[in-house]
Amino acid sequence: METGTDSKFNTIIAIVISILTIFSALLGWQMGNVTGDAEGEYAAAQRAELNTQKIQSINALTVDENHRSFLNYKRNYDEYLLVSQQLEQARSADAVDESLIVTLETKQEGLRALYISNLQLFPNMYIAQDGTYDTSTQMGQLYARAARDMDLNSQRHLNLAVALDAQVQRMQYALVLLAVSLFFFAVISTVEALKPVVLWGFTALGAVFAVAGLVIGVLNWS
Repeated sequence: METGTDSKFNTIIAIVISILTIFSALLGWQMGNVTGDAEGEYAAAQRAELNTQKIQSINALTVDENHRSFLNYKRNYDEYLLVSQQLEQARSADAVDESLIVTLETKQEGLRALYISNLQLFPNMYIAQDGTYDTSTQMGQLYARAARDMDLNSQRHLNLAVALDAQVQRMQYALVLLAVSLFFFAVISTVEALKPVVLWGFTALGAVFAVAGLVIGVLNWS
């Protein structure tokens, strides 16, 4: 026959089992949410990687086209400078050749129109002081501009996904600890006539596993 102390003890054990069972169920539900968040971050990382590849391809084509336009400009401009020098020499020659001057003037004007037209086909700000075209700077600025409008940071999503996976793993550890605790408390509540050493040993073990599972579960809830 149960004494009053035994009845109270069994009641406490039943309450503890109920609390641990409810918390385990809620923790499992939350673990599912975190798992979904991790999968979402992996999907976002894939989208960002695809966006990055797309932007890099478009930017490469844009910079290549601008660079070709720059090369056309530079070729026409250099030829314009050469013809201008030849024209000055023709004008200052001892025997002035009017037909040569007219030819050079016509050629000069044509080249001037060409290189000015070429200047409209690419962003002039990327012409470096040494007369070359700064393709790397343009690529960097195009990428930065695209990054303001779309997600290109796949690594950020991957890092967050890995962190969420680690959180899920810790929540699994907590559920295992809670399951072990529930096992000990279930034995205590169902098996009668346990020896005191076994009863209190199982109670202590159940309490230790319960506390560990609760602490880990709460710390990794959010």
